[in-house]
Amino acid sequence: MDLGVPGWSARDRDGTRAWEDGFLDWLVDGDFGKQKGSAANNHGTFHHTQVAALAATCRTALALRTVAVARTGLIIPQIAAAWGRSQELARTRGRHYSTFDRLAFTRLAAVGDRVGVDLRHRTGPEGSALRQAVGFLLPAATGAAPWPHPEPDSHAYAASDVVHAAADHGDRRARAAPTDLEAPPGGDRWALRPAPEQLDGITG
Repeated sequence: MDLGVPGWSARDRDGTRAWEDGFLDWLVDGDFGKQKGSAANNHGTFHHTQVAALAATCRTALALRTVAVARTGLIIPQIAAAWGRSQELARTRGRHYSTFDRLAFTRLAAVGDRVGVDLRHRTGPEGSALRQAVGFLLPAATGAAPWPHPEPDSHAYAASDVVHAAADHGDRRARAAPTDLEAPPGGDRWALRPAPEQLDGITG
């Protein structure tokens, strides 16, 4: 079968789909996947993000279920309770991991948009949890205030994609921030990125 891509056959396509199905099963049902999925830090966030993103291409029901679980099980209890995500701040590189965790939530919210589950406006007692979580990064990211926790080495520009993504989806404080963000090496390429990305070399 000609799939319109030289060198890519129906066998390649079917093999890739079979591998993806097996990988998803391992992520969801395997012991390691279950362990990571229950983690209350960036490991758990990225686990949900990876499962939802892969499932959105082939198993929509699983994608919907994963994003819905994240909405009720991750965003409210793990972020709304403490905008700084206490498990990340307890680490020696709290700024790095706080930014890294927001990146995972930003990507997960993008998958939620695709499958029709709104994560950006999921609220807790003090308002939108994701916006508050991004807002926690803004003072240090824009230079308005120093990072309030010990941090051996990290750069403010590491938060730029997270801030841009929040701004693009209506976060008023994030919209005001990009002009004050530290420029990443090589310049700000947000407009060229297909999705929010962890910047290379975010530590010194």
